[in-house]
Amino acid sequence: MKNILIKTLSLIIAFLVIFSSPMQIFASDGRTPFLNYTFDHWGNEMPSPAAYVPVRSIGGRDISSEVGDFRAPEDLAVDIYGNIYLLDTGNNRVVVFDTDLRLIRVIEGFYRDGIAQTFSSPNGIFVTENLDVFIADTGNNRVVALNQNDELLKVIENPEDETIEAGFIFLPLSVTVDRAGRVYVIARNVYEGIMSFSPDGEFFGYFGTINVRYTLLDWFWRQFSTQAQRAQQRLFIPMEFSGMDIDDAGFIFATIADKGFDDGVMRLNPSGDDVLRNFTPHVVGGDINRLPTVLSPSVFIDIVVREGGKYSVLDSTRRRVFTYDSEGNLLYIVGGTGNTMGMGQQPSAVEALGNDLLILDRLRGEIVHFEETMYGQLINSAILARYSGDEAGAVEKWRSVLALNENYALANIGIGRSLLAAGENRLAMDYLRRGMDVRHYAIAVRRYRSEVLEENIGYGLTIVLILGAGGFSYRIHKGRKNAKHVAKRKGA
Repeated sequence: MKNILIKTLSLIIAFLVIFSSPMQIFASDGRTPFLNYTFDHWGNEMPSPAAYVPVRSIGGRDISSEVGDFRAPEDLAVDIYGNIYLLDTGNNRVVVFDTDLRLIRVIEGFYRDGIAQTFSSPNGIFVTENLDVFIADTGNNRVVALNQNDELLKVIENPEDETIEAGFIFLPLSVTVDRAGRVYVIARNVYEGIMSFSPDGEFFGYFGTINVRYTLLDWFWRQFSTQAQRAQQRLFIPMEFSGMDIDDAGFIFATIADKGFDDGVMRLNPSGDDVLRNFTPHVVGGDINRLPTVLSPSVFIDIVVREGGKYSVLDSTRRRVFTYDSEGNLLYIVGGTGNTMGMGQQPSAVEALGNDLLILDRLRGEIVHFEETMYGQLINSAILARYSGDEAGAVEKWRSVLALNENYALANIGIGRSLLAAGENRLAMDYLRRGMDVRHYAIAVRRYRSEVLEENIGYGLTIVLILGAGGFSYRIHKGRKNAKHVAKRKGA
């Protein structure tokens, strides 16, 4: 019995070592309290330098003693001037301050028809380019729009439509506004998609749909379920969007609360179709590959669109932020689970401040400010250069990235693709092979093959002509020789 117990414990330990999370395998580089890694072509974790480091944490008392502590803050936004709007949910207010932590104002309410109004458990905030503030005032079942003087612009509440069931309770959680003034709302218990409203607040309909798939775990449990249990499980099939942001082209990036095997992010065009680009062998889904990850997959709850087509997504499972480029390549990972600065306990939102990142933690009631390192700056610059069409600049940055991390596959891919665009097909093949970019490697091979044929076609034709002429001359010479031989025989 004792031997069986020892063997069982040994197997458990071996299992944990083999399938442990990356944090247990790789150590921090000393500049960050969290693991720095990316994934290779096969989904294996590869250690990397830190792309971002935590530089400060921001609580309410760091801004002003009058502000006091934040209580369960849910969301934050940054305006075009870099001012930060923190949705202090537990205190039913919005605190606005600048990057030097100078308090600008506190929005605790507004006047509607001459009557003072307050917020109740607000969950989402969005600031437009002209500094209008939209607040998902969840507890009051409405979305409130205020101008920069905190004067009421409009209220969206109690949407009515034949597609909305009787007794529906409007509980907005997240809000985004496009340049035309259309308002998009993620609401609790709404599975048809994102709710869209006209600039006047009229309900348009639902925007975007989620293709539902069973996870491996769902499939496993269904094999042991009765017919009645399977029917009951259908009630849990619908999925909700969990966060969203909008890019300069008006495309909405939305995260899915429970993604299954699908990408955890959708990029919705004006028609509501998902046009997210992903040319990688992996889903845009956070941590991958390891068994504990399969059992408890990353769940994205917020997203911020960034310069150069990048987007950063907050994973509530592991308290990390994953940043991807416009083609679905994972660029770097920031954060982790823990108590020290830079580690999360219950993160609720992510926002960009220029090239820096802000991660809001509702449990701690503070924002952690992350600055890019030289390594992160090189990656961001390379992505922006290629996104802007500056292939030469991208190659220069990617070479610098490889000098810091020779295992960074995307740098090889970036150089290879830039060389491919420049017509350097042979050299591009080497870099694309190292980066395991199968799709572009095949293009490079095809172009190089055509290039070789074009360069050598003249030599080939010359050789063919020479061989043809030689063969023709040989046949003539042989024919004459045979004729002479026949003539001699006849003369004899």
